[in-house]
Formats: sequence, C-alpha cells, structure tokens
Amino acid sequence: MNGFMVAGSAESIGRTLARLSHFASRSDGADADNSRDNILRIVQESERPLSVEEIAKVASLHVNTVRTHLEMLRAAGRVQRTRENSTGRGRPKWLYSAAVEQDPYTQLAADLAQTLGASKDPVLAEQAARRWRESDRVAKQPAASPDEAVTVAARSLGRLGFDVDVSPVGDAIYLGHCPYAALIKDNPVICDIHAHAVEQILAGTGQPVELESVDVFPRRGVCVAHLRRADVQPQRVVAGSAPEGTVTPATAEPTKKKSKKSRRTA
Repeated sequence: MNGFMVAGSAESIGRTLARLSHFASRSDGADADNSRDNILRIVQESERPLSVEEIAKVASLHVNTVRTHLEMLRAAGRVQRTRENSTGRGRPKWLYSAAVEQDPYTQLAADLAQTLGASKDPVLAEQAARRWRESDRVAKQPAASPDEAVTVAARSLGRLGFDVDVSPVGDAIYLGHCPYAALIKDNPVICDIHAHAVEQILAGTGQPVELESVDVFPRRGVCVAHLRRADVQPQRVVAGSAPEGTVTPATAEPTKKKSKKSRRTA
C-alpha cells in the first residue's frame, strides 16, 4: 500500500474512532446530558414535528441551547429535521421529529472494521492514532513535571471516550468503559492505535514519561497502560516466593512479561 493510500485509510480510521468514542463519551457533563435527553424525549413524545422555539418553550431552555443539542442529536442519528410547509413570507422553519430507529454505532463499527481489514501497512496504527487525536482536538500539551504529564495523558484519554483512573504511584493508567470493546476481538489493531495515542500524548508533554506496555483486558472491560518514569523507582524491592515471569493460578500458563521498547512519536 502506497503512502497516499495509508494516509487516506489513517484519516478514515481516525475520524471513525473519534465518532465512535462520542457515543460513549461522558465529557459533556450531567447537566448537558440531562438537557439533551429531555429534548430527545420531548421530540419523541410529540405527535407532530416541532420547531426549535416550541421545543425551547417546553424544555424551558434558550433557543440557541436547544439548537445546539438538536444538532448533536442529529449527528447521532436520534432526530431528523424537515422544512415546514409554508406559503407565507420568509424562510420556512426547520421542524424536528424522532429519527427512524437505527443503530449508528453498528454502522460506524462495520465501516471501521472494513477499513482496518483492508489496511495492513505497519505504520497505519501510528498515523491513525494521530488523526484520531486531531479529530477529537487532543493536541500536544506541554507539562511542567512528570506527574503533570501523566495527568495530561489521563485527561486526554478521557476526552477520547474512556473512563480513566491513575495509580497512586502515577506509573499506570487504568482505562475502562472502552467505546471499542465489542470490536477488539476481530480488530486487535485498535489496541495498537490506542497505545500509539498514549505515546504521542506523553511525547507531547516534553517530560521523561514513556509508555512501557498496555495490558488488554486483564479484567473484563479494563485495560492498563504501564508507564516508565525514573522519578518513581522503588527504594527497595522485596522478592516473593514466585519465580520471576510466572503466574500462580493453576489454570494459567507461565508467561514472561516482555517489555516493549517505547517509541516517542510526535
């Protein structure tokens, strides 16, 4: 695959990842979500299409606020709009009604899987991660300390659609509520794209914090990004009874954890 085709695939994958993450994103806040849900309920329960002004009156919200929520609901495929039939002067109003029931997530997921399946270039994951961050406006953000760098990475991953928590030591980021969990089994490269996104975000902070590895679903629905940072080395390590590189459950196969060399990417 030539460079032009890789760039086109990366652009498509990045934008689709961004759109998928918005279906599960919780970054708008409870007030915005409640208002949007209320507007959707008003439209769905109406026996006829409603204008922005009518919805605003019922919802007790400013028309500009309602218009913004309606546009987001249209983007998500929840409402549709048509022009009113008017013979009077001036431009006819937009009228909003509930969209025909559909599952935009499933369609986007199918499009993503098709693009990923047709793209085998090893640099695709790195480029797709960059396009994904750009689509969700997650850009380089300098940090004043390693701790702040980890905070920047955690906050950015939250904007990309994950529930995020940081270990007390600051050497691991826990990712939950993955918007792409249902797609990982058939498209594991999505996890590689996530890893590249973390690397790029950390590199943009300018601090000596790097991604060491990502554990994919060690527990259902949770991934762990392990970070390498020299400022949190333990003063002393007390060895346990288990030999290095083994696991204790009888049903598990002994494994040796491999350290993945970090790649600092812009």
